[in-house]
Amino acid sequence: MYRHSTDVTPDDIESLIAEVDPTAPGYGHHLTFDRILRRCGLAWTTFLAGIEGFGTGVIVPRLEVDYHREVGVGPLDVDLRVLSIGRTSFRIECTVSQDGEPAATVQVVLVSFGYDARTPLALTDAQRLGLAAALDPR
Repeated sequence: MYRHSTDVTPDDIESLIAEVDPTAPGYGHHLTFDRILRRCGLAWTTFLAGIEGFGTGVIVPRLEVDYHREVGVGPLDVDLRVLSIGRTSFRIECTVSQDGEPAATVQVVLVSFGYDARTPLALTDAQRLGLAAALDPR
């Protein structure tokens, strides 16, 4: 398992309605759904940057999310585990939590991608080895 920790600041808490109507009241005063997904993206990008052969060249063809509770100001953890490894793709799960309570569960399929040829690329042995280190044994 890989853990990525960040802090949610008051500046991070912004209602989506404020972009449409800045005079509207903010509802909930919590991190919006898109900002939670952004934190997950930061977690998996940071995780992959530590594996030889990853840096760029990954696309997201599928993402599934369940939100469990609001995320407020304070420390936020994203625990990442690899669920499966295929020929060109792999599936990970991010568990987002705050104060020890689950806030969201995100499953994402990532595909190694060659932007020059615009095609999926087979995972290298080094990439497979790095991913396998975080593979969930369940």
